[in-house]
Amino acid sequence: MGAKKKSPKKSNTRPEQKNAKGNKADMAVTGKKTLINILDTHFDKRSTLYFIICLLLNIIIGIYLFDVKVSTGGDDSGYIVSAKKFLDGESFPGWHGPFYPIFLSLLIALGGIKVILFKFFSLLFVTGHFIFFYYAFRKRLSSTILVLTSFIISVNSQILYFASQTYSEALYLLLQSVFIFLFLKLNDVNINTAKDQMRNWRYWLGLGCLIFLMSITRNIGIVVIGAVILFFLIEGKYWAVLATVLSYMIFRLPFNLYKRIVWDLKGAEFSGQLNEILLKDPYNSSLGTENFGGMITRFWDNAQIYLSKHFLVILGLKPESNVNTGALSTVIIIALLLLAFLLAFRRNRSIFFITIYLGVSIGGTFIALQKNWGQMRMIVIYAPLMILAISWALTQIPRVKKYGMLQLIFLFFLCIIFLKVFSQTADKIKVNQKVLSRNLKGNLYYGFTPDWQNFLKMSEWVGKNLPDSAVVVSRKPSMSFIYSKGKDFYPMYRFPAEDADSLVAMLKARTGPLIALKQNELYEKNIPFARQLITKPSMVAVVSQGNDVFTLHTAGDTIQSQLISFIHQNRLSYMDADSLLRMMRSKNKYYYGISPDTLLNTLMENKVEYAIAANLRANPNFKSERIINTVQRYLYIIEMKYPGIFSLRHQIGDNNNEPALLYQINYAMYGLNIQKP
Repeated sequence: MGAKKKSPKKSNTRPEQKNAKGNKADMAVTGKKTLINILDTHFDKRSTLYFIICLLLNIIIGIYLFDVKVSTGGDDSGYIVSAKKFLDGESFPGWHGPFYPIFLSLLIALGGIKVILFKFFSLLFVTGHFIFFYYAFRKRLSSTILVLTSFIISVNSQILYFASQTYSEALYLLLQSVFIFLFLKLNDVNINTAKDQMRNWRYWLGLGCLIFLMSITRNIGIVVIGAVILFFLIEGKYWAVLATVLSYMIFRLPFNLYKRIVWDLKGAEFSGQLNEILLKDPYNSSLGTENFGGMITRFWDNAQIYLSKHFLVILGLKPESNVNTGALSTVIIIALLLLAFLLAFRRNRSIFFITIYLGVSIGGTFIALQKNWGQMRMIVIYAPLMILAISWALTQIPRVKKYGMLQLIFLFFLCIIFLKVFSQTADKIKVNQKVLSRNLKGNLYYGFTPDWQNFLKMSEWVGKNLPDSAVVVSRKPSMSFIYSKGKDFYPMYRFPAEDADSLVAMLKARTGPLIALKQNELYEKNIPFARQLITKPSMVAVVSQGNDVFTLHTAGDTIQSQLISFIHQNRLSYMDADSLLRMMRSKNKYYYGISPDTLLNTLMENKVEYAIAANLRANPNFKSERIINTVQRYLYIIEMKYPGIFSLRHQIGDNNNEPALLYQINYAMYGLNIQKP
């Protein structure tokens, strides 16, 4: 008798591993040669050449788009300030993610604050991202899709913008692509048992380290571990889930211990971030927190902002000036990503993981972000993977020969996107070359609009002309820090409005009944300011609703007689505080309260002596009466009770040219003083 045939062993290899090239995998399914297969044959033979071309384009365009200025967003210079404070032992950079400031602190320790050097590393990070992105998916999917996607990414000005900024996006892009490269290699090997985990311990340590670094580079990076765990659960690789958690905790636990022992941090920064996420408006805590319905609305609003606006700008399908959002385009993009997820479940495990990663990361982003932030950088880190996943899905629909024309249409569409993106980038290069040339010749303010030029020049003036001990208010303290050559400024990011009902209840409990005067009426009757001074000592709060502004006054015996006499002499209307609040509630519109004494006490406690009031545009694209007036409102409320307490010390820019004003606070005028160290 012949030898008994052995049954073949079950292979753990994925379809895309058996058929290294995407075209072979497609032919294995369809049995027919498609347009993608034909193009794949061409790109497979010349993959190194196309990679080098894309890489060179990426580097050359990154250099041509290089920007030596800090951006007007403020967060990029904020990373530099955080790095300096960390290096000096003043504070731990925990708010936006500590890893990038820690990295910058090493550069500062070696050579001081060299903004151009920091930006050069961003260029290296983006270049490294492209290299690992390409090699992560090489031989894992169609070469045609990878090459076309690589061309779109390599010339994309929206991505390359971060190659010359000190935002954390460039570093995150690099960590993300290295993570995906390593994860896909790890998933190639046999990791079904505990022995498999031990045999591949180097992979797991690398994976745990990358997940950890991503989680401390951007706060949203923490969801990466959830994406990995979800993927392994779907795959039924339960030992891999345990290995993922353990490898991450190997790095996370010592880091948390270091923060606790060295910086005495016990998770307070996390609770602070969570509280801000839950607020309806991070700049106005008096509006309260979101409920479940509000979170759903926020998710959908953010989806429209980031998908139908920012993502389409990244694809070159919308100009940057177009601020419109659209429900239809949002639904289409979400549907295409879901289609990629469903198709990849059986056809390509690499794309399947990418869609899980995108779903968890983007979904978490849309829930966590306030919709009034709406910045491109929140979605740009996922754009390369989104483009790849959607491109793959589109070319998977027509997988048989009779639908070959659809493949041609989809490929033609990708080529159109490349041309649109390249055209957008070419236009930016033309503009940037003139700005870059002037900046490198020493004009550090060229390229900024007049409002920003005046503000930054004022910051520089403060650094040169005021003593280091002088505490100065700035709406953009990190930018003031850079242009003043390292002077610390007191931040004023938001106007501290309070819930009017709570404020009035607290004041009544402390002072007794309150009288409300309508400020609009004082102006309408042209009452001389000198006569209005009699109302100032009794003033304890301002309550505002739209354009209606009321001041609240104590009604004590002496003050009441003077105040009532003033009201009758000038035939003014007035009401008690409770009647005012009832009237405002009946209008069903937002109203708030604020105490001028609280505002002034805050400045005194922080030893503030000066304040920069700049005319920064609310809409950066054109000059208008709408400005970012946080500092002006703050000072105005104090001035309402303490007239003359602010005096103009210096001005840069004439009154018709968006000037920056430096005010000095005259505490002594009202018998007040601050204790200087």
